[in-house]
Amino acid sequence: MDKKKALIVDDSSLARMMVRKFFSDGFEDWDLIEAKDAMDALEKIEGQFLHLALIDFNMPGMNGIDLAEKILEKQPGIAIHLVTANIQERMQLRAQAIGIGFIKKPISREKIIAAMQEQTK
Repeated sequence: MDKKKALIVDDSSLARMMVRKFFSDGFEDWDLIEAKDAMDALEKIEGQFLHLALIDFNMPGMNGIDLAEKILEKQPGIAIHLVTANIQERMQLRAQAIGIGFIKKPISREKIIAAMQEQTK
C-alpha cells in the first residue's frame, strides 16, 4: 500500500520537529515533506502528489495563503490547513473562499488527527 504524503511548511525548525514527532508516533503510513518556506515547499513538491498540507501563515517571503493558492492550482483536491496563532477575520474569509482550513497554534496531536480525518472525507 502506498503511503500518503503530507507537506509541512514552517520557518521554525522546532515547529516542524513537533509535527514530525506527531506523525512518527502511530502514523507510519504517512511520508512527510518538510519545507522552511514557500519557495522551498514549491521546489520540494514538484512532481509529488500530496494528500495533506499544514502551512504556517507567517513566513518570510510568501505567506501561507498565497502558498496554498499555488498548491491548489496544481492539486485542487488536497486538504490544506493554515497553522497560525492569530486568525483574523479578513484572513479567515480569504482562506474559506479557496477552501482551506485553520489549525490554531499551539498545534497538537488532536488537531493534526482532525486535519488527517478531513483529508479522508
